[in-house]
Amino acid sequence: MNPIRLSDLAFTLEAVIDEAFGQKAVWVIAETSDIKNYPDRGYCFLTLVEREATGSSAGRETLAKLEAAIWRKNYHAIGDFERATGVAFARNIQLLLLVSVGFSPVYGLRLEILKIDPSYTLGNLERERQTVLDTLVQKHPDLVWLEAGQYITANQLLPRPAVIQRLALITAPNSDGWRDFRHELTQNPLGYTFVIDEYLSQVQGQGAERAICNQLDRIRASEIPYDAVVIVRGGGSQLDFGSFDTYLMGQTVAGFNIPILAGIGHERNVSITDLLCHQSVKTPTKAAAFIIDHNRQFEESCLHLRDRLRVVAQEALQTAREQLDRETERLRFVTQIYFRECHTNLAEKAVTLRHLDPSNVLRRGYALLLRNGRILTQIADIQPNETLQVQMRDGTRTVTSNG
Repeated sequence: MNPIRLSDLAFTLEAVIDEAFGQKAVWVIAETSDIKNYPDRGYCFLTLVEREATGSSAGRETLAKLEAAIWRKNYHAIGDFERATGVAFARNIQLLLLVSVGFSPVYGLRLEILKIDPSYTLGNLERERQTVLDTLVQKHPDLVWLEAGQYITANQLLPRPAVIQRLALITAPNSDGWRDFRHELTQNPLGYTFVIDEYLSQVQGQGAERAICNQLDRIRASEIPYDAVVIVRGGGSQLDFGSFDTYLMGQTVAGFNIPILAGIGHERNVSITDLLCHQSVKTPTKAAAFIIDHNRQFEESCLHLRDRLRVVAQEALQTAREQLDRETERLRFVTQIYFRECHTNLAEKAVTLRHLDPSNVLRRGYALLLRNGRILTQIADIQPNETLQVQMRDGTRTVTSNG
């Protein structure tokens, strides 16, 4: 046996690796692990791993593992990646990396990360999201379906109350999202009042989707007639919103029996929850503003109807007044004609009565035969030797009838 010095072996490895990879860069796909980031110093150490394609992260066998570093000259790659994707540079993310291979006799084999391709990460996220949506459409066509390229859900088609006042709020306790939403809603300048029942929950990290869905189950079981359920969460990285991109959340939100408003605090991407809920408004503050504006629109419609009713009532009163004036004038005219006709009729009757007046008849030479002041008109009414009165134009005489 002829042993060699460790340094000789190390230098040999260095020469071999330098010959194979020196001055070269290669693109590799790997998953991040064990990140030690030093932003103030401008460098980062991490481990890159490759695991089996199937199974959970914890249960998959590791196929390869190499140490890596990002040095100061390329440290901007982390910020560039986060700005482009909205995903925090953290562990357990699969990335497409441009790396150079280096070997140090003291520090061993290490990859230097030169670039991070954001399009690969965005594509992965979108593919995962699309797979979830396709599965929901296939397995729950009564809850989620496509129309003209748009996802339509049963929750979206629920009627929205004219006034949103009683709310079920799902959010993390004492979070920025919780504070922003409540402050915006309770301090609204229009003086609207709201009843808010809080269903506090974990909203990010492992188990968040189950926690949120459990609170939705509680709301459903309460049978309280909420006008809407509001889910809010403050800002964060894309990975922090992973619980809103899951199959369970999509199924639960799409089929929920109360309109769900989502204000989950991110501007860059649209989550599955955003796509399938009744209304997505991005941030907690905007969720509160949306509710206030919705109620303001109802108030304005009521004020418009009030003004319209006032105008219609005034117009109706004016029309009625004009109609009354016309009818009054017509009645006056008809009454005048009626009284004129009555006056003419009475005058004619007066003339007739004057002609029929007994005194006028007596003047023409006639006489009236009376018994005790009663006029006799038939011979048969006269009894023999009866005393009667005869009235003529100039007086009355008593006579006795013959037998």
